[in-house]
Amino acid sequence: MDAIFDVADRDAEVGGGIIAGALAYRFFIWLLPLALVAVAGLGIAADASSTSPESAAGRLGLAGLVSSSVANAANSSARWYALVVGLFALFLATRSVIRVLIGAHRLVWSDVRAVAPRPTIPASLRLLALLLLFFAFGGIAGAVRAESFGLGLVAIVLVALPYAGIWLLVTIRLPHRGADWTALLPGALLVGIGIQVLHAAAALVIAPWAIAKQGTYGALGGAAALLVGLFLLSRLMVGAAVLNATLWERQSRSA
Repeated sequence: MDAIFDVADRDAEVGGGIIAGALAYRFFIWLLPLALVAVAGLGIAADASSTSPESAAGRLGLAGLVSSSVANAANSSARWYALVVGLFALFLATRSVIRVLIGAHRLVWSDVRAVAPRPTIPASLRLLALLLLFFAFGGIAGAVRAESFGLGLVAIVLVALPYAGIWLLVTIRLPHRGADWTALLPGALLVGIGIQVLHAAAALVIAPWAIAKQGTYGALGGAAALLVGLFLLSRLMVGAAVLNATLWERQSRSA
């Protein structure tokens, strides 16, 4: 109980909700060129345009909502132009995401005096590759779930481990005051399990809510639903950093 109160106090002190809002905005901008590259470059525009947002979200989570939105545009004659522009925009958006992640972890870990890692081109490409792995494992789990409900449940549980491993690789390269990689495991597990919960929420709650709100608010309803999902994802990532930093400091004080 004392550790829980410490986590809550630290989150309030660093403004976890505000940091998550900034990160959610960067992820929103990042998803747009990602979806554009996916539907234009991978040749799935026709499939995405014939899929409802609810079905797309069920397979790809939050990215499915964006993919179904830009599919019609990717079917146009400017498809290859959109691919080139999308790749460049995706790299710039990834660099923006890594800047926010570095700043957020410096604040959470009180690591502002140390030399922070820089959002270099290799670092941005590594982060892009790791983020794409999230969608790869999500697609595999969705395909298994479509074939068999029982195997799908097993896949949902097992894929949380790769999610946790990917986020552990991400946070190792972010500021953490020299803590050992084992101190980052609690937050990685939190992200791994939380993403699975969020994926289910996207398929069962967020996507149907977006469809319902589109009749009232038009495109703003879909954008609002997507931003809500991205804020929850960002809150999960910031919360993982807060959890790691708090538990590591408690252990250091005990030692």
